[in-house]
Amino acid sequence: MPSRTVTMGVWVRTGSRDDPDALPGLAHFVEHLLFRGTATRNAEQIAREIDAIGGYLNGATGKEHSLYYTSVPSDGFSLALQLLIDLVQNPRFDEQEIERERKVVLEEIRGHDDDPEQLAYDLFAAGLWKDKHHLCSSVLGSREVIRCVARREIDRQYRLFYQPKNMILVVCGAVEHEKVFAMAKQLIDCSPTDVPVTERVTPRMMSGRAFHEQSTGQSHIYLGFPGVAAADDSRFPMEVANTVLGGGMSSRLFRIIREELGLAYSVFSDVSCYSDAGTWIIYAATAPETVAEVVKVIRREIDCLNSAGIGSDDVMLAKKKLCGGLVLGSETNYNSMLRLGYDAVSGKEILSLDEVIALLEAVSAKDAWRVLKQHMQEDSMNLAVIGPRTSDVVAIKDLE
Repeated sequence: MPSRTVTMGVWVRTGSRDDPDALPGLAHFVEHLLFRGTATRNAEQIAREIDAIGGYLNGATGKEHSLYYTSVPSDGFSLALQLLIDLVQNPRFDEQEIERERKVVLEEIRGHDDDPEQLAYDLFAAGLWKDKHHLCSSVLGSREVIRCVARREIDRQYRLFYQPKNMILVVCGAVEHEKVFAMAKQLIDCSPTDVPVTERVTPRMMSGRAFHEQSTGQSHIYLGFPGVAAADDSRFPMEVANTVLGGGMSSRLFRIIREELGLAYSVFSDVSCYSDAGTWIIYAATAPETVAEVVKVIRREIDCLNSAGIGSDDVMLAKKKLCGGLVLGSETNYNSMLRLGYDAVSGKEILSLDEVIALLEAVSAKDAWRVLKQHMQEDSMNLAVIGPRTSDVVAIKDLE
């Protein structure tokens, strides 16, 4: 069935790693404030206009990007693009709206602080990057910063990063290529600026152990290793090896820790690639008294793969899962916009879906094993746990 919708997103190359040292959370706060009004529209008008064309409008902030996107029926494309460009190009930063949005973001931070899985990841990230690199920081920042950050600091951050040379427009769906370019050329102000975009500092990784005591029903475990940058060709065999290890219901960690031993409901591994670095993580939530056992099982499975290799049948299954997921995801304009936009903003070569599938299918068992052995080594491991302090002395010694 032909698509009857359009999804478009404006990607900005700025995220929490670009926050000023003293103002963690500023990029995320700026993202929120862009929805609070432009020079010609207030927040209510923005909401009513997108509703009037049957669309959806939202934003997101990551470690390295900010995203503003909308999905609309195709006959609403022109109005939606006008609205989206107005949001990112003409924010008002009204003092009253800043004060209102402070309360919203503070509630978002409270929700984050009530989630032990999120806190466990923050603890893990803080121990992973040397010299307090900004990749350590939570995207949301701190309550103290959000309470006191001034309009001048918000405006400065916006002017520093929200420049045409630092932004990417991605459009997917039922609209002609020529129409997109004609409208974009008409709407987007590409006047050059004399404000240089801040250069990023490449992060350095370290290994370590961290335990934070918190009264929770489960203990939350993050165990991780260095990964690769977004444009590194090794990301394809790494994705395959990751899927074998903990990327689905047939993965080793899921089958053993959940299905055979019943030690966790949630257990998985994942790869995150940034523009100049990456992580390969394993997560599990388990009873406080079985933390040491779960960590032991994870280490054992990694050691087993490192020594015995990855079987060709497992690699074939992993590639089928990854390629199938890409095909299923491509059925929606939203997912296509995310894939293309993320690749562009991360510095990757823009590849077609068929090209990505071909690169995954070309991965051999030897390739996947080589990447796993190279990255999953004990001396580069980082471990973080949040949960109750139990009487399991072995677990505490392993973590602290």
